[in-house]
Amino acid sequence: MQELPGEFSLQVFNRDDLIFESAGKWLYPLFELGEFLKTYQGPREMLCSHDSAMGKAAAVLTIRHGIKRINADILSENALRYINLHNEHASDCNRVEVHYSHLVPKLMCATENQLEDLWDEDYMYFLLRQRAKLVQGVDVSVQNLVHPFISQKNLSFELKAGAHLMVLGENGRGKTTLLRLLCGIEKKYEGQILIGGRNPSDVQKFTVGYIPQFANAQFFSLSCREVVGLGISHKAKNKSQLIEKALHRLSAAHLADRSFCSLSGGEKQKVQLARCLAQNARLLLLDEPTASLDAENKKMVTDILRSLTISEIPTIILVTHDRELADLRGWQKIVIGGSGE
Repeated sequence: MQELPGEFSLQVFNRDDLIFESAGKWLYPLFELGEFLKTYQGPREMLCSHDSAMGKAAAVLTIRHGIKRINADILSENALRYINLHNEHASDCNRVEVHYSHLVPKLMCATENQLEDLWDEDYMYFLLRQRAKLVQGVDVSVQNLVHPFISQKNLSFELKAGAHLMVLGENGRGKTTLLRLLCGIEKKYEGQILIGGRNPSDVQKFTVGYIPQFANAQFFSLSCREVVGLGISHKAKNKSQLIEKALHRLSAAHLADRSFCSLSGGEKQKVQLARCLAQNARLLLLDEPTASLDAENKKMVTDILRSLTISEIPTIILVTHDRELADLRGWQKIVIGGSGE
């Protein structure tokens, strides 16, 4: 196997036809490839990559992009173990063929160490996107927060952009108050709250998407289309397209002209989530998003949240008593006024 031309770190072929190449460093060529493949119209059954150096992180991204044949000038044992594990569980058509010139125990890279003991593909993908700052989210910092309705004094936590946090605890402990403080509805408190380095009252409009547990009064006279449109600036030229796209993403296009107040609980959650998607909220605050929903709609909300954490990747803070949500992997957790579940 010939090594890559000196100026390139990644080339991708469809059979023998070169379709993509990059001279970028670290994992950025693979992120560039992901963007390229979003609009690539050619066949994908025989995609082949040639990477100058492939560690476990590069293997995760390469397989996620649907590459079926991997060539690496240098391959780490961590990457090879991951590829072999993938092949053990993959169907015949999804197995990956790998070739390399040199095998090393590991690449001297912080990312290689970070992923060494991890095996959940979605969680690793999220960590890599976050490390590359390819997330929609915004940093959140709460330091020594004191409020009469929050039972825990001097509440503190830090979230990096794109992180997702569950706030747990018994009723009446101040979980909803915390969300209202973060989005600027409640304004009086002691301590410090920063959203992207700014106080909540100074955050740019549409940065925060807040879905309260009960919202009937707020939207009593609006259609679902109008509710979703509330999250979009009136200056947006493609407002109608953004509304339709968000409703389709939530499988709620058929609800567009219905009165919001006429919807079931699950339908309301779909529409409110569509509103936050349409506005491209960088911080998403959800108060008991599965409360009073049946099993099918609970699964729908759970699936949407899981998708958001590996696609748009906003920062998400979620208040819940739902054990299924609380069991989602990769979420940070804090408990207000108690010892935990």
